[in-house]
Amino acid sequence: MTRPTAFSEVTKFCKSPSELRIRTLNLYRRYLRHSRDFVNNYNLDIPASQVKTKIRQEFERHRFINDLSVQNVLYMKSQMEFQELVNFWKQECHVMKYFETIENYDKTHNSSFIEKFIKGAD
Repeated sequence: MTRPTAFSEVTKFCKSPSELRIRTLNLYRRYLRHSRDFVNNYNLDIPASQVKTKIRQEFERHRFINDLSVQNVLYMKSQMEFQELVNFWKQECHVMKYFETIENYDKTHNSSFIEKFIKGAD
């Protein structure tokens, strides 16, 4: 059983880029360590290596943001996302949204409301 507070973290504004970098790298490592748990808990049909690749892509996407306040907000959001994933507060469709491709978007975009609702798409 996972306690909700086990992976919680106090929301703290980092005043230096080096402090935020250390916290971000630690969070990235936690994501990687739990990647196999994400696959098992959410019954994903993808290998853990693909989950790790996606985690890397998400962190790399925001790598060159230089504004410290924006970096802090992104860190806090990713920390909340991590806690939701680890505590199993999400459903499989929420996790699979990260692995949607453009082709899948086009298919769900043109489908009926009921089909989208069943698949968990917007």
